[in-house]
Amino acid sequence: MSTSFIEKNKTLIKCFLLKTNHITCIININGVMGSFLVDSGASNSCIDINHDKKFKLEKYKKSYSASGAANGKFDVSKSKKAQISHEEKNIEKLNFLLIDMTSINKALNESDNISIDGILGADFLIKKNALINYNMMTLSF
Repeated sequence: MSTSFIEKNKTLIKCFLLKTNHITCIININGVMGSFLVDSGASNSCIDINHDKKFKLEKYKKSYSASGAANGKFDVSKSKKAQISHEEKNIEKLNFLLIDMTSINKALNESDNISIDGILGADFLIKKNALINYNMMTLSF
């Protein structure tokens, strides 16, 4: 089953609602399929640092200090621009923060038996003027 629809030059990506009320979608990063939370409350899009090789990411040598909703301050690396695509349509090139998502995946695995590769955050959603349709469970831009 296709997980996207093209409508008048718009891209609609099928999303999935988890028991935790998180929304996920399937996208490709550098041609590799992955599962991502759609989270407008996350300032930056992120990929699990343990998946940097899976997605063929190059990272900058410098690390940064960041803060999250629950973790306080932690160190992150930043990827060089990576190609986001869906069903062979290139969508955007974006730098991702590379963070340890072990605790996030542990919680999601306990409640929904799922793990994610990353998060599509507000940086991507705002840049693409994305809309989430909660009735249709789609992400469009």
